[in-house]
Amino acid sequence: MPRTRGFTLIELLVVIAVIAILMGILMPALRAARELATGSVCMANQKSLGLAYTMYANDWDARIPMGFVSMQTLTKPMWAKPPLNEAGQYVVTGDAVTLEDRIRGIKAGVLYPYVADPELYHCQGDDRVKSASLGQACYRSYVIPDVLAAEDGFGEYSLVAGRHKHIVFRLTEIQSPSYKYIFCESELRPGTSFNYDHGGWSFAPWVNEGWWDNLATFHKNSATFGFADGHAERRIWEHKQTWLVFSEGKGSKAPCDPPIPNNKDIEWCWNHYPYLSEGEKP
Repeated sequence: MPRTRGFTLIELLVVIAVIAILMGILMPALRAARELATGSVCMANQKSLGLAYTMYANDWDARIPMGFVSMQTLTKPMWAKPPLNEAGQYVVTGDAVTLEDRIRGIKAGVLYPYVADPELYHCQGDDRVKSASLGQACYRSYVIPDVLAAEDGFGEYSLVAGRHKHIVFRLTEIQSPSYKYIFCESELRPGTSFNYDHGGWSFAPWVNEGWWDNLATFHKNSATFGFADGHAERRIWEHKQTWLVFSEGKGSKAPCDPPIPNNKDIEWCWNHYPYLSEGEKP
């Protein structure tokens, strides 16, 4: 009988080594492709939410929905609400909250009738919903800058260094809508006292010469923003320390690196913040 020749051990090891090398080369590319894909879906979500935001304002004499999500503002027209259980009670602390509670809270917001799809509130790159701790298993990936409060009585108040923070009541007050974002991605960190993304996104670089609230890290080295004219953009951070600040959870009053005025990421977020005139800098 003819002798059948198989692979030698050395040949098998060589094949395995080649496969391992190829996997090492391909995996980063696959991860990058996945992040790009989730970023595209994320921008589509924010375009839909932005359209709903505009439709709501058109129906309410240009008044905007409240961007600050809180138990203290339940009587206001909040764009989304805290987790809501089957009994109609808001579950805002601890682990006694389910994914269904979170979706009910989303549906209770004033923007939901304009979109009718809770998936538009969730970025596919946001895996917090898989968290072992239900209290931190957040589903809603997006927040609204805190100045888009639409609450009577806030008005304009002084912070520091002669700066004032103007609370926006109507969509028509947002100058250069194609230049100002109204949605961004936020990332609630474990260890906070809330089990949902509370409030809005706060940004006041002149207070501590850096970041205040975290932006999300669902798309490595970048974040997506939805603008007042309905378009969305993906901002790729120019400074590697920007993404590290957020990924390490140091956004709360963390200094930026490089510092102001040389930090291009702070400058971009500042110039596009919705209550400032175009070109104003910290």
